[in-house]
Amino acid sequence: MIIKSEKEYKDYEARAEALIQHGTEIGDMELLSEEEKAEFSRLSEALDEYGSAYHPLPGQMSTLLTDAILTQVKEKGLKQKEAAQMIGISSTMFSDLIHGRRSLSFEVARKIHKVLGVPADVVLL
Repeated sequence: MIIKSEKEYKDYEARAEALIQHGTEIGDMELLSEEEKAEFSRLSEALDEYGSAYHPLPGQMSTLLTDAILTQVKEKGLKQKEAAQMIGISSTMFSDLIHGRRSLSFEVARKIHKVLGVPADVVLL
């Protein structure tokens, strides 16, 4: 399951909530049918993936941005250490950025766009 829009995200979220409500009513999520459990698992995975891309937690970067950075690094034939040097940050900070453990400052975002060529609309997500 891949969520393609905010409306679809809300629809999936509503269906997952309905399954949780049903599980609560019958006494436990484990009492759902195998079909309902599988659906809930697929919904949860899709919601998590979309949320990480379009609704990252405060202090974390969108997975769309981290994927775009890694794509540019690979296309340019760079090592992560080289990419970090090009944008003026430590390799540890670069690693933290691409693993979503650190937020992005405006200056680093600008360099990622200008130096690595990551599209501005992706950087600004």
